[in-house]
Amino acid sequence: MHKSKKTHDKLFIMVEKFLASTPLKHAYINFFEKATLEEFEMVGIKENNNILHAGCGSLPNTLISLARNFKANYFGIDIDPEAVEIAKKVVNEYKLDNVIIEEGDAFTYPLKNFDVIIVSFGLNAERKFFERLKNEAKNGVKIIYRKQWDFLNFIYGTKDEIPEGFKMMTYHKRRDFIKSYLLEKSD
Repeated sequence: MHKSKKTHDKLFIMVEKFLASTPLKHAYINFFEKATLEEFEMVGIKENNNILHAGCGSLPNTLISLARNFKANYFGIDIDPEAVEIAKKVVNEYKLDNVIIEEGDAFTYPLKNFDVIIVSFGLNAERKFFERLKNEAKNGVKIIYRKQWDFLNFIYGTKDEIPEGFKMMTYHKRRDFIKSYLLEKSD
């Protein structure tokens, strides 16, 4: 992984932890809510869907925004125990009983029961995780794969490519320079 991407990820984690401990967290969540809702129009969330956010972080704004607007079952996992504890407190402030935050490793967490899986931009070892998705996620799962906009590839040292075993159904460019691909497992 490119050094710029690692630096970005560390800074983002620090900023989220800081924001989660202040009243600014509500403004942050509200600020990104519209972008998240626009992004998820391509998914078509249904009431009985189980949605997993792998790498939800300490400020799970995606899950909070979705849960405030769509009835479904939301699960956020993160490998950082401190981020998980902070995220649980933030979710509790919103009184969202359909959002569960757990400490979990994306490389061992069970995937079979999810209808939608969100792969965070900050998730490391994406190829390894996509191999798991290909082998273990159920058929018909919708995968939101977040990457930076193309013009930022040279900064992060990444390429704009779809993981092997998946096909792109559509994509959405968010206002925060994140491009979200809606992927489907290919046969």
